[in-house]
Amino acid sequence: MRSDALRRRENILRVARELFAEHGAQIAMETIAEASGVGIGTLYRNFADRLALVEEVTLVMLEDIRSASQQAIERLDANDSEGWDVLLGTLIEQNLGALSEALGLQLPKKVSPRILEAQNEAAKTLNSALELAKNAQLVRADISGLELIATVGSMTRPLPRAFSNSQPGLEERIVQIMRDGLRPQPAQN
Repeated sequence: MRSDALRRRENILRVARELFAEHGAQIAMETIAEASGVGIGTLYRNFADRLALVEEVTLVMLEDIRSASQQAIERLDANDSEGWDVLLGTLIEQNLGALSEALGLQLPKKVSPRILEAQNEAAKTLNSALELAKNAQLVRADISGLELIATVGSMTRPLPRAFSNSQPGLEERIVQIMRDGLRPQPAQN
């Protein structure tokens, strides 16, 4: 793929990801094309249909989780405790709650082998990073990788407008409360 075509494809994926998180994966393909600065024909040349676009966005999301986890492993192996905070921050920035809900509604019941493989790699790498963080006492010892992703998903799920309008900064406050809950817990007597 030519470099300009690759940049255009990556831009479409980035914009689609943002729009899926904000509006759901049912957003019109024309809206995605327009927001990406391409024609609808270009969008469909890159992605045959909505399902192909949703699958690619899902794969990018899983690769981002795997990559952030691998970077955390490298930092934690070097005794850099900030590796955990960077990983958690990266997961939060990905807006997993809104995005996974939108994508989950569009993916078929039988997930493709490509997604299953990427999901397994992301989970394996995340679990390795999580174990290193536990050993360094940076995160509570009783949390699993799946629980971590579910927690991040919960903290990044959009709040009902009435809540977010009634208290400015509420979403950030909820994220901080949940981050605090991930810290190591004192032993129970």
